[in-house]
Amino acid sequence: MRNKILFLALVCAAMTISVNGQTVSLVDSSVTPSAVTYDPYSGSDTYGTQFTFTVKLSSKPSNTVYFSAVINGSSSPTSRTLISSSSALTIGFYNDSSYTTEIKSTSDYSPSYYISGSFAKRTNILTQTFTVYPLLAKGQSAPWGTYTGTFSIRLYQSSTPTGTLRDSETIYYTANVDQTIDVKVGSSGGSYDTGASSYNIALGDLSQGATGSFGIFVRGNTAYILYMNATSGGYLTSPTTSDKVRYSLTINGISYTLGTNVIIDQGTTKAMYSKVLTGAISVPSGQQVDPGQYSDTISFSVVAN
Repeated sequence: MRNKILFLALVCAAMTISVNGQTVSLVDSSVTPSAVTYDPYSGSDTYGTQFTFTVKLSSKPSNTVYFSAVINGSSSPTSRTLISSSSALTIGFYNDSSYTTEIKSTSDYSPSYYISGSFAKRTNILTQTFTVYPLLAKGQSAPWGTYTGTFSIRLYQSSTPTGTLRDSETIYYTANVDQTIDVKVGSSGGSYDTGASSYNIALGDLSQGATGSFGIFVRGNTAYILYMNATSGGYLTSPTTSDKVRYSLTINGISYTLGTNVIIDQGTTKAMYSKVLTGAISVPSGQQVDPGQYSDTISFSVVAN
C-alpha cells in the first residue's frame, strides 16, 4: 500500500510542471514599413520608417520568463543590405531613438546588441511591444533604383539569443533612390559643390591673344548625355559693332566645332558619376575689329540616358 501512494504523488508532481509551462511568441507574422527615400549626396544620415514587434506570453507565469530577440539578414544572419540589381545599400536597425545601440544577428550579437526582456512572476501583462529604428548612413554609393531587403526577427526564450528559438517574423524593407543628374560650371580648379548655373570668363585683351579656362562639373546617379550649345557658331559679338571675333574651344584637350546640341560627354551605365571636364577658350590675336566688349554664351545641359 505504501508503494502505491508514492507512485501517485510522483505522477501529480509531473502534471504540475507541465501545466505551469509558458512560451513566448510574436504576435504578427510579418512587418512591411513604408518605403524611405535615400539621397546618396546628402550630408546627413537617412532615418528610415520605424516599426514595432510584439512579444506575447502564452499564459500568466508562475516564474519569471526571459526572452531575447535579434534581427537576421536574408542572405546570411549578418547581412544588413538592401539590393537593387548589382548595387547595395547598408541599413542598420537600432533599439533606441538616439541610434546608439544596433540590433545584431544570431552570429554576431553581444550583450549590448540584442533586445532582451522578461515577464515578471505572476504578472497579468502578457504582451510587450518594442520599436525598431532603421538608419541608412550618409555617403553610400547608390545609383538610382528601388532597393529591397528581407530580414527576420528571431525570438528566443532565454535571456540571450542562445536559448530555444520560439518564433520568427519577416521584415520587408524598401528604400528608393531618385534618379538625378545635373551639371554646373565654374572655375577650372573648382568642383560641383563650388560650381553654379552660370560663370563669366574674362578673356583679357584681344591684341595680346586672349585665353581663358573653366570647369564643367557633372554629378548624378544614372546614365547621361552632356550637350553643349553655342548658337553664335564660334564667334564673339558686341552690341556696339557688327564685327565678330573668332575663337576656338577645347574640352579636356579635344577641339569641338561650336554649334547646337554638341555631345561632349556621356555615361552609358546606371552608376554614380562625379566628373570634372576642363574647357579652354583661345582667341587668336591680329583680328581686325572695332574696339568694344565682345562676348558669347556657351550653355551645357545634361539629360538622363
